[in-house]
Amino acid sequence: MKYIFLVLLACFVSACGNRGIPPEISALHEQKKPPPPKLETIIVDAGHGGKDGGSISKRDNYEEKELTLATAFLIRSCLNQLGYKTVMTRNQDTFVPLDTRAEIANTLDADLFVSIHYNYSPNSDAKGVEVYYYKEEKNPPSTRIVKSKTLGDNVLKKIISTTGAESRGLKQANFAVIRETRMPAILVEAGFLSNQHEREKVRDPKYQRSIAWGIANGIDRYLESHRK
Repeated sequence: MKYIFLVLLACFVSACGNRGIPPEISALHEQKKPPPPKLETIIVDAGHGGKDGGSISKRDNYEEKELTLATAFLIRSCLNQLGYKTVMTRNQDTFVPLDTRAEIANTLDADLFVSIHYNYSPNSDAKGVEVYYYKEEKNPPSTRIVKSKTLGDNVLKKIISTTGAESRGLKQANFAVIRETRMPAILVEAGFLSNQHEREKVRDPKYQRSIAWGIANGIDRYLESHRK
């Protein structure tokens, strides 16, 4: 029941009025005509799902898989409002293997891949946002990795500017979804569920919208610069 509520809430806030929405998104709502459609297709990957709950706490009443899906819906809405085509690797509480997520992106020949997660640490004081791109064992790195790094840098800066969260930096890792995809790809850890203060913010739909807008705006900034 809680999962259904979160999904409906995400759909509702992404489709309704402008309260709490960043001014750039509000302006889009007020336009008589939608923005011109973009050519790029972006894969929005809600981490975990189904039997894979991600970070879970019965005591604090949360499951990461629910929060990632709610946030992914908002990211999709923001990107659609900016004129981008989007595909979600899951749009309900289902388990999707990691290789299947990458396969979806590769089969569609998507332009970008962004995976949304929330973090956990035994240190309850840990907080902030991290963005990852694939750690390639090549020197010099491939063009895809260079582009992934630039994408990650744009997205991280925009998340921090829209949320006011602490930046934990742009990092490299060997996560499957950013390793197996053939296009620029990043994985966003948008806050620590193990930190009570940050967890309360993350569960606020208004704060989730700020995260979503930061990610969408960072993607837009990256793609605009690469069209020139």
